[in-house]
Amino acid sequence: MNNNTKILVALDLDGTSVRYEPRLEMDPAVIEFIKSVRPDGVRWVMNSDRYTDTMVEIAEQLEPEERPVAILSCQRFIHTNSSGNRFMPCSEWNDEQLLIHKKLWDNISRYFGEWRRAVERDFTIINSAVNEQVFAYMVPSEETPALRQRMLEFISPWPDARVSGNQEWTFILHSSFSKARVLKKCAGLLGVDSLNIIAIGDGINDVSMLDGSAASMVGCPSNACCEVTDTVASAGGLIADSEAAAGTVQILNHYLKLKINTNKK
Repeated sequence: MNNNTKILVALDLDGTSVRYEPRLEMDPAVIEFIKSVRPDGVRWVMNSDRYTDTMVEIAEQLEPEERPVAILSCQRFIHTNSSGNRFMPCSEWNDEQLLIHKKLWDNISRYFGEWRRAVERDFTIINSAVNEQVFAYMVPSEETPALRQRMLEFISPWPDARVSGNQEWTFILHSSFSKARVLKKCAGLLGVDSLNIIAIGDGINDVSMLDGSAASMVGCPSNACCEVTDTVASAGGLIADSEAAAGTVQILNHYLKLKINTNKK
Protein backbone atom coordinates (compact mmCIF):
# COMPACT_ATOMS: atom_id res chain seq x y z
CA MET A 1 0.00 0.00 0.00
CA ASN A 2 1.52 3.31 -1.05
CA ASN A 3 -0.80 6.20 -0.31
CA ASN A 4 1.71 8.92 0.63
CA THR A 5 0.13 8.89 4.06
CA LYS A 6 1.74 11.26 6.55
CA ILE A 7 -1.09 11.31 9.09
CA LEU A 8 -3.62 8.52 9.52
CA VAL A 9 -7.07 9.11 11.03
CA ALA A 10 -8.92 6.09 12.46
CA LEU A 11 -12.65 6.69 12.82
CA ASP A 12 -15.27 4.65 14.57
CA LEU A 13 -18.61 4.90 12.76
CA ASP A 14 -21.71 4.72 14.97
CA GLY A 15 -21.92 7.57 17.44
CA THR A 16 -18.77 9.12 16.00
CA SER A 17 -18.75 9.82 12.27
CA VAL A 18 -21.92 8.64 10.51
CA ARG A 19 -25.43 9.95 10.17
CA TYR A 20 -28.55 7.82 9.77
CA GLU A 21 -30.93 10.05 7.82
CA PRO A 22 -31.73 10.14 4.96
CA ARG A 23 -29.54 7.00 4.87
CA LEU A 24 -26.65 5.42 6.74
CA GLU A 25 -23.62 7.31 5.47
CA MET A 26 -20.52 9.18 6.53
CA ASP A 27 -21.44 12.56 7.94
CA PRO A 28 -20.69 15.17 5.24
CA ALA A 29 -19.02 17.50 7.74
CA VAL A 30 -16.47 14.81 8.62
CA ILE A 31 -15.75 14.02 4.97
CA GLU A 32 -15.45 17.66 4.00
CA PHE A 33 -12.93 18.25 6.75
CA ILE A 34 -10.82 15.23 5.81
CA LYS A 35 -11.03 16.27 2.16
CA SER A 36 -9.70 19.72 3.08
CA VAL A 37 -6.55 18.26 4.67
CA ARG A 38 -5.91 15.56 2.10
CA PRO A 39 -3.27 17.71 0.32
CA ASP A 40 -1.28 17.63 3.58
CA GLY A 41 -1.02 13.84 3.44
CA VAL A 42 -3.95 13.04 5.73
CA ARG A 43 -5.67 9.73 5.01
CA TRP A 44 -8.28 7.85 6.99
CA VAL A 45 -9.55 4.39 7.83
CA MET A 46 -12.88 3.12 9.10
CA ASN A 47 -12.54 1.09 12.30
CA SER A 48 -15.90 -0.36 13.25
CA ASP A 49 -17.56 -3.53 14.52
CA ARG A 50 -20.00 -3.39 11.62
CA TYR A 51 -19.77 -6.13 9.00
CA THR A 52 -17.31 -5.55 6.16
CA ASP A 53 -20.04 -5.52 3.49
CA THR A 54 -21.92 -2.72 5.24
CA MET A 55 -18.75 -0.69 5.65
CA VAL A 56 -17.89 -1.11 1.97
CA GLU A 57 -21.37 0.12 1.06
CA ILE A 58 -20.85 3.22 3.20
CA ALA A 59 -17.42 3.85 1.68
CA GLU A 60 -18.61 3.42 -1.88
CA GLN A 61 -21.22 6.15 -1.45
CA LEU A 62 -18.29 8.57 -1.35
CA GLU A 63 -16.36 9.94 -4.29
CA PRO A 64 -13.29 7.79 -5.01
CA GLU A 65 -10.84 10.37 -3.70
CA GLU A 66 -12.82 10.70 -0.44
CA ARG A 67 -12.84 7.01 0.44
CA PRO A 68 -10.80 5.49 3.27
CA VAL A 69 -7.48 3.83 2.50
CA ALA A 70 -8.66 0.80 4.45
CA ILE A 71 -11.67 -0.72 6.18
CA LEU A 72 -11.06 -2.37 9.55
CA SER A 73 -14.07 -4.48 10.53
CA CYS A 74 -15.16 -6.56 13.52
CA GLN A 75 -11.93 -5.77 15.41
CA ARG A 76 -10.11 -8.25 13.19
CA PHE A 77 -10.36 -7.88 9.38
CA ILE A 78 -8.50 -5.52 7.03
CA HIS A 79 -9.60 -4.60 3.51
CA THR A 80 -7.37 -2.13 1.71
CA ASN A 81 -8.36 0.37 -0.95
CA SER A 82 -6.63 -0.61 -4.18
CA SER A 83 -5.70 1.87 -6.87
CA GLY A 84 -8.97 1.05 -8.62
CA ASN A 85 -10.92 1.94 -5.47
CA ARG A 86 -11.89 -1.64 -4.75
CA PHE A 87 -11.52 -2.87 -1.19
CA MET A 88 -9.38 -5.97 -1.28
CA PRO A 89 -8.86 -8.34 1.67
CA CYS A 90 -5.48 -8.71 3.31
CA SER A 91 -5.92 -12.42 2.76
CA GLU A 92 -3.13 -13.87 4.88
CA TRP A 93 -4.02 -11.70 7.88
CA ASN A 94 -7.79 -12.14 7.48
CA ASP A 95 -7.51 -15.91 7.08
CA GLU A 96 -5.51 -16.06 10.31
CA GLN A 97 -8.29 -14.17 12.13
CA LEU A 98 -10.92 -16.52 10.71
CA LEU A 99 -9.01 -19.48 12.06
CA ILE A 100 -8.61 -17.89 15.50
CA HIS A 101 -12.35 -17.14 15.59
CA LYS A 102 -13.31 -20.63 14.42
CA LYS A 103 -11.31 -22.33 17.17
CA LEU A 104 -13.15 -20.28 19.79
CA TRP A 105 -16.56 -20.81 18.22
CA ASP A 106 -15.94 -24.57 17.97
CA ASN A 107 -15.52 -24.55 21.76
CA ILE A 108 -18.38 -22.30 22.81
CA SER A 109 -21.12 -22.43 20.14
CA ARG A 110 -22.55 -25.64 21.61
CA TYR A 111 -23.66 -23.53 24.59
CA PHE A 112 -25.36 -20.81 22.56
CA GLY A 113 -28.83 -22.33 22.92
CA GLU A 114 -28.54 -22.37 26.70
CA TRP A 115 -27.09 -18.85 26.77
CA ARG A 116 -29.79 -17.50 24.46
CA ARG A 117 -32.57 -18.89 26.65
CA ALA A 118 -31.03 -17.27 29.72
CA VAL A 119 -30.55 -13.87 28.06
CA GLU A 120 -33.98 -13.82 26.45
CA ARG A 121 -35.62 -14.87 29.71
CA ASP A 122 -33.95 -12.26 31.91
CA PHE A 123 -33.49 -9.22 29.65
CA THR A 124 -35.56 -6.95 27.41
CA ILE A 125 -34.32 -7.80 23.92
CA ILE A 126 -34.27 -5.01 21.35
CA ASN A 127 -32.22 -6.89 18.77
CA SER A 128 -29.98 -9.93 18.54
CA ALA A 129 -27.60 -11.78 16.24
CA VAL A 130 -26.39 -15.28 17.03
CA ASN A 131 -24.64 -17.17 14.24
CA GLU A 132 -21.28 -18.46 13.04
CA GLN A 133 -19.84 -14.94 13.29
CA VAL A 134 -21.32 -13.35 16.41
CA PHE A 135 -23.13 -13.83 19.69
CA ALA A 136 -24.60 -10.36 20.20
CA TYR A 137 -27.54 -8.72 21.94
CA MET A 138 -28.96 -5.22 22.19
CA VAL A 139 -30.95 -4.37 25.31
CA PRO A 140 -32.06 -1.07 26.91
CA SER A 141 -29.08 0.93 28.14
CA GLU A 142 -30.04 0.50 31.79
CA GLU A 143 -29.80 -3.29 31.34
CA THR A 144 -26.48 -3.28 29.47
CA PRO A 145 -24.15 -3.55 32.50
CA ALA A 146 -26.05 -6.58 33.80
CA LEU A 147 -26.04 -8.20 30.36
CA ARG A 148 -22.28 -7.73 30.07
CA GLN A 149 -21.79 -9.26 33.48
CA ARG A 150 -23.96 -12.23 32.50
CA MET A 151 -21.97 -12.77 29.31
CA LEU A 152 -18.75 -12.62 31.32
CA GLU A 153 -20.14 -15.42 33.47
CA PHE A 154 -20.95 -17.44 30.34
CA ILE A 155 -17.40 -17.26 28.99
CA SER A 156 -15.50 -17.54 32.29
CA PRO A 157 -14.19 -21.06 31.50
CA TRP A 158 -12.58 -19.80 28.28
CA PRO A 159 -9.70 -17.33 28.76
CA ASP A 160 -9.48 -16.83 24.99
CA ALA A 161 -12.96 -15.24 24.95
CA ARG A 162 -13.96 -11.76 26.07
CA VAL A 163 -17.01 -9.49 26.10
CA SER A 164 -17.03 -6.28 24.09
CA GLY A 165 -19.64 -3.85 22.81
CA ASN A 166 -20.52 -0.37 21.70
CA GLN A 167 -23.13 2.04 22.99
CA GLU A 168 -25.94 -0.35 21.98
CA TRP A 169 -24.64 -3.88 21.44
CA THR A 170 -22.92 -6.40 23.70
CA PHE A 171 -21.09 -9.32 22.10
CA ILE A 172 -18.55 -12.08 22.55
CA LEU A 173 -15.32 -12.32 20.57
CA HIS A 174 -11.82 -13.73 20.78
CA SER A 175 -9.67 -12.12 23.44
CA SER A 176 -6.93 -11.27 20.92
CA PHE A 177 -9.23 -9.19 18.73
CA SER A 178 -9.29 -5.44 19.30
CA LYS A 179 -9.51 -2.17 17.41
CA ALA A 180 -6.00 -1.34 18.58
CA ARG A 181 -4.51 -4.56 17.23
CA VAL A 182 -6.09 -4.27 13.80
CA LEU A 183 -5.21 -0.55 13.61
CA LYS A 184 -1.57 -1.27 14.45
CA LYS A 185 -1.44 -3.91 11.71
CA CYS A 186 -2.96 -1.54 9.15
CA ALA A 187 -0.64 1.29 10.16
CA GLY A 188 2.29 -1.05 9.68
CA LEU A 189 1.12 -1.84 6.15
CA LEU A 190 0.91 1.88 5.46
CA GLY A 191 4.22 2.66 7.11
CA VAL A 192 2.65 5.10 9.56
CA ASP A 193 4.03 5.46 13.08
CA SER A 194 1.65 5.69 16.05
CA LEU A 195 2.91 9.24 16.62
CA ASN A 196 1.12 10.20 13.40
CA ILE A 197 -2.19 8.47 14.09
CA ILE A 198 -5.39 10.13 15.32
CA ALA A 199 -8.06 7.78 16.72
CA ILE A 200 -11.62 8.78 17.59
CA GLY A 201 -14.42 6.67 19.07
CA ASP A 202 -17.23 6.62 21.60
CA GLY A 203 -17.92 3.05 22.76
CA ILE A 204 -16.31 0.42 24.98
CA ASN A 205 -15.03 -1.37 21.88
CA ASP A 206 -12.99 1.77 21.10
CA VAL A 207 -11.11 1.86 24.41
CA SER A 208 -8.15 -0.19 23.15
CA MET A 209 -7.38 2.27 20.34
CA LEU A 210 -7.87 5.31 22.57
CA ASP A 211 -5.45 4.49 25.40
CA GLY A 212 -2.40 5.89 23.61
CA SER A 213 -0.88 2.54 22.62
CA ALA A 214 -2.03 2.55 18.98
CA ALA A 215 -2.42 6.29 18.40
CA SER A 216 -0.71 9.19 20.10
CA MET A 217 -3.58 11.56 19.33
CA VAL A 218 -6.92 10.36 20.70
CA GLY A 219 -10.34 11.85 21.26
CA CYS A 220 -14.02 11.20 21.72
CA PRO A 221 -17.24 13.13 21.14
CA SER A 222 -19.22 14.28 24.16
CA ASN A 223 -21.69 11.40 23.81
CA ALA A 224 -18.96 8.83 24.56
CA CYS A 225 -19.50 6.37 27.40
CA CYS A 226 -17.70 6.95 30.69
CA GLU A 227 -15.17 4.19 30.05
CA VAL A 228 -14.09 6.02 26.89
CA THR A 229 -13.96 9.50 28.41
CA ASP A 230 -11.87 8.14 31.29
CA THR A 231 -9.48 6.43 28.84
CA VAL A 232 -9.14 9.52 26.65
CA ALA A 233 -8.52 11.74 29.67
CA SER A 234 -5.87 9.36 31.02
CA ALA A 235 -4.14 9.36 27.63
CA GLY A 236 -4.08 13.16 27.52
CA GLY A 237 -6.58 13.23 24.67
CA LEU A 238 -9.43 15.55 23.80
CA ILE A 239 -13.04 15.11 24.92
CA ALA A 240 -15.07 17.24 22.51
CA ASP A 241 -17.76 19.68 23.54
CA SER A 242 -20.10 18.39 20.83
CA GLU A 243 -21.68 15.02 20.12
CA ALA A 244 -21.07 12.54 17.31
CA ALA A 245 -19.80 13.98 14.01
CA ALA A 246 -19.62 17.57 15.25
CA GLY A 247 -17.39 16.43 18.10
CA THR A 248 -15.27 14.38 15.70
CA VAL A 249 -14.68 17.42 13.49
CA GLN A 250 -13.67 19.43 16.57
CA ILE A 251 -11.09 16.78 17.51
CA LEU A 252 -9.73 16.53 13.96
CA ASN A 253 -9.44 20.29 13.71
CA HIS A 254 -7.58 20.45 17.01
CA TYR A 255 -5.03 17.76 16.20
CA LEU A 256 -4.56 18.40 12.50
CA LYS A 257 -4.00 22.12 12.85
CA LEU A 258 -1.32 21.37 15.42
CA LYS A 259 0.26 18.49 13.49
CA ILE A 260 0.21 20.08 10.04
CA ASN A 261 1.63 23.37 11.33
CA THR A 262 4.40 21.45 13.14
CA ASN A 263 5.25 19.45 10.02
CA LYS A 264 5.49 22.62 7.93
CA LYS A 265 8.04 24.25 10.23
